[in-house]
Amino acid sequence: MNKIELRKFLKYMKIENHQKNLQEKYLLLALWDFINVNKPSCIGLFAAIENEVDLIPIFKMAQENGIATAYPSINGDEITFHSIESLQMLNEKAFGICAPAKTLPAIVPDLLIVPGLAFTKNGKRLGRGKGHYDRYLGQHKCKTVSLAFSWMLLDDLPTEPHDVRIDKVIDC
Repeated sequence: MNKIELRKFLKYMKIENHQKNLQEKYLLLALWDFINVNKPSCIGLFAAIENEVDLIPIFKMAQENGIATAYPSINGDEITFHSIESLQMLNEKAFGICAPAKTLPAIVPDLLIVPGLAFTKNGKRLGRGKGHYDRYLGQHKCKTVSLAFSWMLLDDLPTEPHDVRIDKVIDC
């Protein structure tokens, strides 16, 4: 299956809420452990859409522990991250996803949580096809981690030379 066919299949996959909720709790705990080990000063998060892990609990724990958080804003082919102090600052939409205002100061997180449709244990990632994260990671050095529900973890994925591997994939 090529990337386009795989994206179509994965984007419209329906998951039982009970199964998703159980795995999400595990993934969030494992991510928080990873954060505590790596001790970032700023975490790049994202506003989850369907079939992605809701990162709001990580945002809240980071805030409680004095760790800065940043969310992406998309402008054409570019993605930038902007520090936010409250979820109310996610008041713009980019591709239907909540985002901070582009006028906020840009920041480069030292740990970036990268979304995707599918992953391999060795860090291959299938994104949504626009290349925003690959371009960003090609220009900025930061540690990367992705969260994969059980149905998102595959043995292999098609890749291209510009695809950037994720440093750590946390899966169920």
